[in-house]
Amino acid sequence: MFPREMLLNLLVVALQGVLLFIMSRGLFVWVLQAFASRHPRRRGGWVVQVVRLPGNLVHELSHAVGFLVCGYRVRRLIPCVADRAGAGACQPGAPWSPLAVPWLATGLAAVAPLVLGALVLSGAAQWLQIPLGAKLSLDAPGRSVLDSFYHSLAALDYRSWHTWLFLYLAFTIGAELAPSSTDVALGIPALLAVGALTAAILLGVYQLAPDAPLRVITVRDVTLALDWLSHLFSFGLLTTGVVVILSFAPVSLLRVARGAG
Repeated sequence: MFPREMLLNLLVVALQGVLLFIMSRGLFVWVLQAFASRHPRRRGGWVVQVVRLPGNLVHELSHAVGFLVCGYRVRRLIPCVADRAGAGACQPGAPWSPLAVPWLATGLAAVAPLVLGALVLSGAAQWLQIPLGAKLSLDAPGRSVLDSFYHSLAALDYRSWHTWLFLYLAFTIGAELAPSSTDVALGIPALLAVGALTAAILLGVYQLAPDAPLRVITVRDVTLALDWLSHLFSFGLLTTGVVVILSFAPVSLLRVARGAG
C-alpha cells in the first residue's frame, strides 16, 4: 500500500469518527432529551435516567478502560443515576505506569466511548443475531451508505424480541457514544498528536526499502488497525442511523405535542 493510500485511510477513519460523534450527539439531544422532564431539578426525569443507564455505564466504563490502558488507575466511577449532575463521571487515580502521560491519557480516555461503545454494539448484534451490515465504498460513499440503511431496515425481524432489545441497546448506547463538551476539548489535542505521530511514522517507514522488516510489519499492523476501526465506526454509524430513522417521526410528533401542551 502506498503512503497516499495509507494516509487517505487514516483520514477516512477520522472522518467516520467525527460523523459518529455528530450522529450520537443528535440522537442524545433530539431523541433522548425529548423525554426529559421540564423541571430544572429533576436531572431530565427518572425516565430519562433509567433509559440511558446502560449506555451511560458503557460510556463511563469506556473512560475507565481508557485511563487503565494509558497507565492510570481509576479512583471513582459514578453512573448517571448516582450523579447529582445527572451526567455520570469517571475520575482517574494515581498512575500505575512510569510511562503514563497525563494529557494524553485524559484525551484518549475522553474519546474512548466512540470505540468501545461501537464495539459493544457490534458484540450485542452478534449475540442477538441481528442481521446488520455496513458496506462503505469510497467509490460511491453516499450510495453505499443509503444501501446499507435500506437493506438493514428491511432485514430486521420486527416480530422478534431480539430486534427490539437490540434497538433499545442501540438507542441507549448510541446516544452515549459521543464525548461530552469537556471530553471533546480534552480529546482533540490527544487525537491530533496521535494522528500526527502515526502519519510521521508511516512517512518514516516508507523511506526504508520495500522489503525491510520494519516497514513490512508497520504497514501491515497499521493497515489492520485502520481497517478494524473503519469497520467498527461504520457499524456504529449504521446502528445509530437506524435508530434515528426509526425514532425521528414519533419523536417529532412527541415534541410537537409537548410544545403545544
